[in-house]
Amino acid sequence: MKTNFRTAFLLSVLTAAFALAISAQPGGYQPTEIDNAGVALAADFAVKEQASRAKTTITLNKVVMASDKEPKLGARDFMLCLDTNVANKQTFVQAIVTMDQYSNLKLMGWSKSTCGKSASTSGGGSATGEFMPRMNYEIVSNGDGGAGLAADFAVTAQAKKTKAVITPATIIKAEDQEPALGARNFRLCLKTTVNGKATTAQTLVTVDQYSNNKLISWTEMKCGESGDGDFTPVEKEFSAGVDLAADWAVMKHSKDTGVPHKLVEILKREEKGMFSMTYRICMKVGEEGETQIIQAVVTRDQYSNHKLVSWEHSTCGK
Repeated sequence: MKTNFRTAFLLSVLTAAFALAISAQPGGYQPTEIDNAGVALAADFAVKEQASRAKTTITLNKVVMASDKEPKLGARDFMLCLDTNVANKQTFVQAIVTMDQYSNLKLMGWSKSTCGKSASTSGGGSATGEFMPRMNYEIVSNGDGGAGLAADFAVTAQAKKTKAVITPATIIKAEDQEPALGARNFRLCLKTTVNGKATTAQTLVTVDQYSNNKLISWTEMKCGESGDGDFTPVEKEFSAGVDLAADWAVMKHSKDTGVPHKLVEILKREEKGMFSMTYRICMKVGEEGETQIIQAVVTRDQYSNHKLVSWEHSTCGK
């Protein structure tokens, strides 16, 4: 009888220890109170860091929802739904902020989201506010940072899968849906070349809440519509973003071709986007003693990284 009692006692201790060990392992996000000190600190840090990266004015109105997990003792990972003003426009965003055991913060993700809509229409502010999935595709800017990353991933994944040589793609049309909090599915129409042959392809790329990408499909077909219509002319003789992009494009093209180019004059400036930007620039460029008219498209993501999407001889200045 004593042996059985001792055995039962040891089993109960081992079970409790096992359960404790399991609970200490990294797990999924759990809702947490929005007035938690760590949440407030992470939200303030996210807003300041993103404003610095995007070089724009961002203010925090309130934390709408918050969840966190404890990947290891003393560390925290926060997933936040924030009501913000970006360049004086109310914008709901999802931010992911990590805090290590020494309280060092790092902004891991920042994206526009529908996470605040259901909470705001119902009086909001609850840490457990219900997220409403958006399963219908909606058009997003071709310069959207997430779409750009998805396009790059699609090209890399398809090239690896087929062993083909695929050039960096231009986004003709971008659509997305938000099936889960922080996740996005991108349906993209891309203009690229496959083994030297110009083509357009419709791709589907999923991105989960941890920023893991997956290429679901790549179909070479006619797709999309011209994405040029939503560019806005910049009615200025100088615009920091556009002019910086023009200088960067000339430098990048010179490096890529091994031929020195010189920016002579910007003839037309156009842009679109908010967190990330796409610039279409018509300019005179000096090339081996001659002046050419070039139309270049440059994207700038939310971290101020530039990418030369296209460089074409053009009549855009007429």
